[in-house]
Order: sequence, then C-alpha cells, then structure tokens
Amino acid sequence: MITVHGRLSSANVQPVVWCLEELGVEYTRLDVGGPFGGNDTPEFLAMNPLGLVPVLEEDGQVISEAVTILRYLMRRYGGHPSDPMAAARIERWADMSRQHIYVPLIPTIFWQMVRTTVEDRNHSAIAQAEAGLKQSMTIVDGLIEGPFIGGDTLNLVDYQIGGLLYRYYELDFDRADLPGLKAYYDRLCARPAYQSGVMVDFWNMKVPGA
Repeated sequence: MITVHGRLSSANVQPVVWCLEELGVEYTRLDVGGPFGGNDTPEFLAMNPLGLVPVLEEDGQVISEAVTILRYLMRRYGGHPSDPMAAARIERWADMSRQHIYVPLIPTIFWQMVRTTVEDRNHSAIAQAEAGLKQSMTIVDGLIEGPFIGGDTLNLVDYQIGGLLYRYYELDFDRADLPGLKAYYDRLCARPAYQSGVMVDFWNMKVPGA
C-alpha cells in the first residue's frame, strides 16, 4: 500500500494524487505540512531531511520530490517508456516545466498574489515571471498532439504541467492567448481525477491585504 504524506492544497502534492487516481493505484494520504504541521518531526525528517512534501512510502521504501515520485509511479504503474531515448523525450519537458513553469508560477506569481499584501508585492518579479510563462506556455501549446501533451494517453509531462494549470488559469495575471492550451486544460477539468486531485481551492491561503 502506498502512503502519500502531504496536504492536498500543496501544488507539489496535487500532481502525485492526480496521477495515483488516474492510474487506479490504491493509496492513503496523510495531511502533512502547512496548517497541519508534522513536517518538522523527527519521524518525518528521517524520510525527508528538507521537511518538504510530498513524501511517498511503499513497501518500506521512501521517495521524496514530486517529479521523482511521478517518474517512479509512471515507471511502475503507468507504462513509462522503457527505451531510454523515448523516456528522455518525455522527461525533458517534465524537467523543463519545473524550472520554467513551476518557478515563475508558484514561488513568484502565486506567492505574490496570494501570500503577499498588495503594498508589498514585487511587481517587477511578477512582470518577469509573466514574460517567462508566456514563452514557456507557448512551447507547451505546440507540444499538444491529440487530447494530451504528446499523444493519446496521459504521461509524465501531463501530470507535471497539467497539475499546475488550475492555478495558472485561476490566478489573475497577464497570460498568453493560447487556445490549444486552454482547450487542453478544459479537457483535464472534465476528468474526475483532475477535479479531486488538482482543482483544490487555494484562496483560503490568501493573507489579509493580498
């Protein structure tokens, strides 16, 4: 049995939960981190010394870092390519998204708009993040072939990038007009696993004055 340690409101936990739901893999999730705490205990730090979620346990083994967990799940349960080159073609976009989509979106735009008061916002950082996301999301828009990124079935890139799109579209900032990306997002929103795993209200994290 898989155990996922991490609160569902975490943008890092959500793609892992979505992936497990889509794959139909049985798991248990424990609320850890944020308002729930528990990520600074000796027991948790023994699993991840950084004290960050998610952490996945299975058969006495422990994995941390969302991208690593997703790779593991797709290799074990999701039909990730066994051919090294085929796998690399998928993984490069997952790796790209971590630096060029996650970083400008979550620690910058999300944090500035939800976790920072209006008077303290760094508008220069927001503008820089918006410009970077326009470039990155235009690339993603060109990758969409069929219903999902790169094909007819969900793969590692979908979980990594698609898992961020709920906040990408819910937050009010200057986005590129990309009809293909929006149609892809709409298809994800129609999936029950995406609704339960990713479309989680985050406005309760908004600080007063934000």
